[in-house]
Order: sequence, then C-alpha cells, then structure tokens
Amino acid sequence: MFGVFGISEAASAAGATVDVTLHKKKMDEFPTKEIQNTGEEMSEFDQYKALPGVEFTAWDITTDFYKKLDVELAKLPENHSDAEYDAAVKKVKQEFKLADANNAISKGTKTTDKDGLATFEDLEERDAGGIYKVYLFDETEKEGVTAGAYPLFLILPALKEDGTPIKDIHLYPKNKVKPEDIDKEIVDENGKPITAPTEGRYDYEVGKEIYYRATFTIPSQIGDELIGEDGSKQTRYSKLNFTDAVDKTGVKFESISKITADDQEIDLTEFQKHGTISLKNTESNYDKDQFAGFEIVMNLNNATNKNDDPNYQISRATADYLKNYAGQKLAIYYAVSLTDDTPVDESVENSFTVDLNHDNSQEDEVQTVVDPPVVTTGGRKFIKVDSKELDQGLAGAEFVVIKTEGSEEYFLKIEAKTRTWVKVVGDDYTDAKIFTSKDDGTFEVTGLTYGDYSLREITAPNGYSKLEDDFDFTISKDSYTDEAAQLKIANVTKGGFLPSTGGTGIIAFLIIGMGLMTYAYIRYRKLNQDV
Repeated sequence: MFGVFGISEAASAAGATVDVTLHKKKMDEFPTKEIQNTGEEMSEFDQYKALPGVEFTAWDITTDFYKKLDVELAKLPENHSDAEYDAAVKKVKQEFKLADANNAISKGTKTTDKDGLATFEDLEERDAGGIYKVYLFDETEKEGVTAGAYPLFLILPALKEDGTPIKDIHLYPKNKVKPEDIDKEIVDENGKPITAPTEGRYDYEVGKEIYYRATFTIPSQIGDELIGEDGSKQTRYSKLNFTDAVDKTGVKFESISKITADDQEIDLTEFQKHGTISLKNTESNYDKDQFAGFEIVMNLNNATNKNDDPNYQISRATADYLKNYAGQKLAIYYAVSLTDDTPVDESVENSFTVDLNHDNSQEDEVQTVVDPPVVTTGGRKFIKVDSKELDQGLAGAEFVVIKTEGSEEYFLKIEAKTRTWVKVVGDDYTDAKIFTSKDDGTFEVTGLTYGDYSLREITAPNGYSKLEDDFDFTISKDSYTDEAAQLKIANVTKGGFLPSTGGTGIIAFLIIGMGLMTYAYIRYRKLNQDV
C-alpha cells in the first residue's frame, strides 16, 4: 500500500503545493493481496481501527531518487515500454535506502492523532526545474507495530482515474500490529475489577459466585477472504476457539452472563447462530471429580467454495458476523462457585486460552493468559482437650461459629449449597451449623473467607464445664493445611463424686456394711445349730 503515482506531463502552476494525510490503521496481519493507494480516501480501510501515536517524517528525495532511476533507465532500450519503465521505478523503490540519500531534505515530523491521522501540509509539487517531486514518509519504529517491508513513497503528480490532479492526497501505510494480550480478571457482580489481595489469592466462601471477565481482541481481518490459484474462495480465518478450564475438581460452573464487544452487549442468541457454547460441570451435570469450565467454538473452517461449498458458506457467514466486531475487545463474563468438594486452602487457578488459525497455517496460534487470578477457600482445624491432659481428646463438644460485624453478632448457617450468616438473637441457635468434636476431639471449620471468627460452645463434653467465653480464631493463608496451626480448646472437668472423710456419705457405707456382717453371722449360727 505505497503510493505508485506516475510521472505526468500535466501542467502545474509554479509554487503549487499538495497536502498529504497518512491514515494509520490497526491490522493484525498484512493484507492477503496488495492494495493500491488511489490518493483519495478509501472505504476499504473503514473496518479497521485508528492507530494513534505513530511518528512519520516526510523527506524530499527527488534528487537522489531520479539519480538512481536514471541508472536503471540507462539499462533499457531507448524506446522502452511503459511496463519496463514501471519495473525500473519499482526496483528503485525496493532498493532505496534513506541513509544513502545524501540530498534528502526533511519536511517535518508528524505523529498520528487519536483518529490515526498525520497531515503534512503545503508540500511542493515541483522543484525549481519543473520536475515533479518525490517524497518518502519514514515511519519511526514503535513497539508492537511492524511496518511494511518497503517505505511509503509518493511520486507526484497524484491523479484521479480521469487524469484530474489530486491536491488533497490520502495514503494508507501498510502495517501489522501485535495483538493485545488476552487477559482475565476477577470482577464484582457488576463487572467492575476487584483489587488484587495482598495474600496473592482471592478468598471466597463456599457457594458464593466468583465473577470473571476474560478479554480478547477480535482480529482486524477476521472477515478477509483467501483466493486460491484456481480462483477458489475460503475464509482467511479457519478457527477461533475460546477455552476456560479450572485446574481443581470440586468447582461448579455457574453461567456465562453476557458477552460484550467494546463494552456493548452482544445478542447471545445471534452469537450462538455462529458458534457453539459448551459448559462443563454445571448444576445439572455436576460431578465432584470433574473440572469446571467452558468452550466456545466459532463456526469457522478451511473449506473452499469449490471443494465443499456448504461448509464454506457456514464459515463465510460466521466471518461476516465476526467482521462486525473486527478490532474490538471481546469480553466474556461468567461465574463459578466453590463447593464443599473444593480442596481447602489450595490455589485454584482458572486458565483462559484462545486458539486460532489463519492463512492455512500448519500450526494453530494459541494464546493463553499469563498469571491468571487465583482463588481459594479457607478453614481451620481444632481439637477439644482436657485442660489437665492436653493430649486427651474429648468427644461430644458442640460449637457454633460466630462472626462479629460492628456491635452485631452472626452465627454461621450452612445449607446444601451456600453459607449464610444469621443475626444472633438471645440463645437461639436453631438454624446454626453445629460443629461437634469426634472421639479423638478433632473437628474443623471450612469453606470460609479469610478473617476473624469465634467458636461459641453450646454443649460441653460429658463431665466437663462449658466454656464461659468464646474461643477466638483467625482463618488465613495456610491456616488449614499447616498441621502446626491446629488449635487446642481446653475444657475443665467438673470433678468426680467421691464422699469426703467423716461426712454423711461414709457413715451410710459403714451402717450398710455392719448390717451385712450381722446378717452373715446370724445365718452362720443357725446353720451350725441345725447340724
């Protein structure tokens, strides 16, 4: 897409000038075929987004260019053809190096604005000898932007098809822009990003929905077509798949709530006419040993209209649909939730991958999110013991978990899928989850976020006094998996019931004993007398 405007004998007023506007567009790949600049605005490029911040310097290279062209023309017969002349011009452009142009004159530097435009005004059409000028627009290297293989040349005059001179010239430099990295982040229920925790892991209660947003920029040339040597047609892109996968079992996929393009919501019904959405490990097919996630497969393929027209038409329709969102940022909003089957205190990662293929490549281009957000659920282990014998576990102690917010207390209620907090009213813990110590005295609290909690004993082990105060504890990173973090909760025995020396209890025993001895003696005498 460089200016190839021929030398013309058309008259031009002395001191005449032209304005040149460069249109810089975002393209993820170079065009499949050369697009000739016309010198006028071209609707072919309207589908592409503007590329701001690219710097160009305009150079008057007239003297150096024609010196090199004269060398090439000298190799041609005197009556050379137009085709031979054009070939010589093309050769000079391909081999031209600005660094070797000793007579080049800078005409200023411009940077493309928010609309991707950089305009050089009042460039002279001719030199003092009446020769039409030749300009080169040198693009400064910019990270992530690959310019075309050859510089952008403008050989005046620029003419319309009817031979009319163009004074306001528009050129479209060829470039290839590195696609934006795909991304994934945790958001709130309204889609707003949540600040990353200092611990490095987002902590959630079991049953609470975790909202994600995964983003990918749709290729600018998603709607392009390839033309084979036999004239056959196929879509330039033959694959575009999105895959999300959780790396731990015991996680449930909730739903895809919406898909947007540049923050505008897409009609999911229409979207699914051009792609298949598959959800894994949802409520209806949940399996604690399976992995949650989703897969979106767009209906693109590599069929041509000559070898498989029905599938080509499917791919063509999908490419045309996606073309509406070319260059736009696609965002997929979805949610998962942790369950009682989710490993406690372990990092749960959720990868996001985009798999695409274009230009009949032998290998797919796979993009994967680097450092996806990590979630977890917390817990703590306890052991109920005798205060005098700390290695002696005690069974049967019953506790409820208390959380304090301001001046209010709430107890933990666990239902089939969720955890909720109910305000404490008096001593009523009817709906509370009861945690009971086992025979060895152990029990655990899991599926909670990081934070401070308390255990309130509502039933003490038999023979022991109930704790008068709540037992405070904290859930944090590794508080469940670290065996050294197990907390001991000691109870004091109420004591036995042995009678005191000299008390009424021992007198009763003595009376009973003496009575039994007297009965035995009398029985013995009676038996001897009978004999």
